[in-house]
Amino acid sequence: MCNEKNSMTSVIIKIMSIVLLVIISPTHTYAKGNLHLNKGALDKVHLEKVQLYDELKNTNKDKRLFFDHKYLNLSGLTLLSLLADLGIREHPILTQDEMANIDATDKALTLELYHIASQSYGNQLKSAANNPDDFRTALINDTLPAYIDSAMPQFNAVIRLRQAINKYKGIKNIAWPKLTDSFNPQLGQGHAEVKILRKKLITFNDLQTVSTSKHRLHIFDQSIINGLKHFQRRNGLKQTGRLNAMTKNALNQNIDSRIHKLQVNLWRWLSLPRIPPTKYIMVNIPAFDLRLIDKGEALMEMKVIVGKPSNQTPTMITEVNTVTLNPTWTPTRNIINNDLLPLHNKNHTALKSLNFYLAKGYGANTLYQEVPPNLQEMLNQYRLVQRPGSSNALGNVRFNIKNNNAIFLHDTPTKYLFKHHNRALSHGCIRLEKSDDLLTTLGINQRKDNLGTKHLRLQQSLPVFITYQTAWIDNLGEINWRNDLYNKDK
Repeated sequence: MCNEKNSMTSVIIKIMSIVLLVIISPTHTYAKGNLHLNKGALDKVHLEKVQLYDELKNTNKDKRLFFDHKYLNLSGLTLLSLLADLGIREHPILTQDEMANIDATDKALTLELYHIASQSYGNQLKSAANNPDDFRTALINDTLPAYIDSAMPQFNAVIRLRQAINKYKGIKNIAWPKLTDSFNPQLGQGHAEVKILRKKLITFNDLQTVSTSKHRLHIFDQSIINGLKHFQRRNGLKQTGRLNAMTKNALNQNIDSRIHKLQVNLWRWLSLPRIPPTKYIMVNIPAFDLRLIDKGEALMEMKVIVGKPSNQTPTMITEVNTVTLNPTWTPTRNIINNDLLPLHNKNHTALKSLNFYLAKGYGANTLYQEVPPNLQEMLNQYRLVQRPGSSNALGNVRFNIKNNNAIFLHDTPTKYLFKHHNRALSHGCIRLEKSDDLLTTLGINQRKDNLGTKHLRLQQSLPVFITYQTAWIDNLGEINWRNDLYNKDK
């Protein structure tokens, strides 16, 4: 009988380890993980996980990490809540099978927490944003519950996001009938689907519940138009108050899909530092915006232009340490081949009119030449450069951030593009609506009307977080949703 129990425990441990491998996919597709490992590779990973657990358990004086005797301790309860919010498990309680095999359960919980502690995607700096060794320190100092509380970065937005996940879980079982394609209500019109629309807007807190007669429930009135505008604003749609196709599709999304989206976005916060810096820049790619945060408050906010889906702006943890006034621009080979050479082939004077020239060498030994008709051939020896000026693609200022992708924050001469609703228009860099304001806020007041290029170092580097948040809760407590621009929520 004892051997049977041991055998069953061993099987459960292996199953949990396999499940964990799916969970810790770097793309966070924990809901749809696909495992493609042969038995030898699986056994090797399983052995590594067993060794890791044994090491952590040894640090904990050979005691289980999340159980006191046969019951979950405070650390276990806290961790289960976090795992449920992240979507790793459906409920923050253990099943009967898990309670019956607490050694296997303790191991699975330990490895899940270690994985959460190890997230640091897009980090461009030498120091890791999050250090899993802090897990060991918490075990040594007997501060594991506090460590789990801080496993999620301590941004106010994270707390609000977890609250929203649990709010939506509380309404996931309500009926959610779809609005039909033919439903196109006009002001004052009565229609059976108006009642469905009204219920959806009330559920999402876009429409207040008021005492209304049964007849009025079916009338498309001004209050519903106002509710639609509020819903459209939160979903990044044009605020027309009309039930167009995009608004209807957003309203028809079921609650489960919205919970999944919230959980995917909660995962993304794991890569950010556990303790927010006092002052930092936060760019949200799907929202096309940048905020400069100081002591938790937004000092300034502006629109940005980000990379097209074919030239995606990467997420990253980095910092700005230098600024270039009146920068030159050296376009990438991709931009030259796809944009500039076709322009040149149509009109051999086009690039010259835009202040482009050829350069060879660097510093005092640089050789310059005007753009010739045989540009493509000359690019084997020269590089194509655009002089500073009103037509320069980087505008009047470039904020240099540490990264391996040649990504910058910069000004732009095409300010009219900020009027566009969809601003995924660049080759990957981030164009700024108010670059002068950011420059002033950073304490740089030098004039840029002198076309000489200047490189200035900031007195103190400023953290920059380029994020991909398709769902977040604003300071008013309202959930905001954005289109999955790069199809990363799948």
